[in-house]
Amino acid sequence: MSRILVRLLIASVVSGTLISAQVPDYILKVDVPFVSVDLTVTDSQGKTITDLPEDAFELYENGLRQEIRYFASVSTPYNILLLFDRSGSTQDKWPLMQRAVAGFIAGLRPRDQIAIAGFDSEFKMLLAWTTDRQRSLRILPELIQGTRIGGTQFYSAVSEALRREFPKPLNRRAIVVLTDGRDTSLYKYAVDKNRILQIKEDRPFSRALRVASSQRIPTYFVAFNTDKNLEPNVLGGDEYRSLRIIFPNSPISDEYVNGVRLRMERLAETSGGRMFYPQRLEDIVPLYQEIARELGTSYTLGYVSSNPAADGSFRKIEVRAHDSNLKLTLSRNGYYAKQ
Repeated sequence: MSRILVRLLIASVVSGTLISAQVPDYILKVDVPFVSVDLTVTDSQGKTITDLPEDAFELYENGLRQEIRYFASVSTPYNILLLFDRSGSTQDKWPLMQRAVAGFIAGLRPRDQIAIAGFDSEFKMLLAWTTDRQRSLRILPELIQGTRIGGTQFYSAVSEALRREFPKPLNRRAIVVLTDGRDTSLYKYAVDKNRILQIKEDRPFSRALRVASSQRIPTYFVAFNTDKNLEPNVLGGDEYRSLRIIFPNSPISDEYVNGVRLRMERLAETSGGRMFYPQRLEDIVPLYQEIARELGTSYTLGYVSSNPAADGSFRKIEVRAHDSNLKLTLSRNGYYAKQ
């Protein structure tokens, strides 16, 4: 078979995939660098606009206009996985998990599917995909049941959720994670070496980051007890408090919570999601309601960058509406080109 014919066949397969991806209920998945962004639109009075067509938008990367290859209207349903950290360091947050889920479920639309999972030393699915809201609510008591002692496998839990737990065919997809982001591997390294493992050296984190990059599922972190909202736990273990005791004259405890936050931010940024930092425990419930509203009123745009260089550079994303009176809020303002 000639090289020209092979290239034509490859082009026809990719083109067919892109065309089929225009069906609103399915998300585009191709083996080329694909970038997606969610956005909400409001008018000059602050009213949310939910009925715009694809041609109402223009999409730019680093100032260069891009072809919109995928468009999902606000009405396109979501598959949303709620992932909860049930390790000992989050024990005082467990009752709020129940309230957060109840509020989130109340904000979902009839066709949106939900699944619930938890993790500590292992990942566990608590609720399979469903549109049954009553069934979702009945699972809530399991969120506060005792969990296994033996560490927190945060990175592997996020990886497993991204790689294995979403059904096919696919609606739009998202993960919402309630966590302090503390993986036992990072804490053990700090205790053993009296220093924080650098991100580029952190193999467990790097594996999770590669999964987030390849799966392209926006991941939203409701992150507590970081250096931006530090509130040491009153129940269960607390790595920050432990490091201050083990190394009383060292800055390692502050470096630790800073490193944890930076890793979560990289995962959110790479996946196309966002970070939320509740300043008080009571803020967690309204934040979940806010995320549900945001997902329920968002459009999704996708494109293949006109710059194919895998150089690790930051690419700024901009979406413009033809109507200059409209305000657009994007889920991400850019991304790093995969090296």
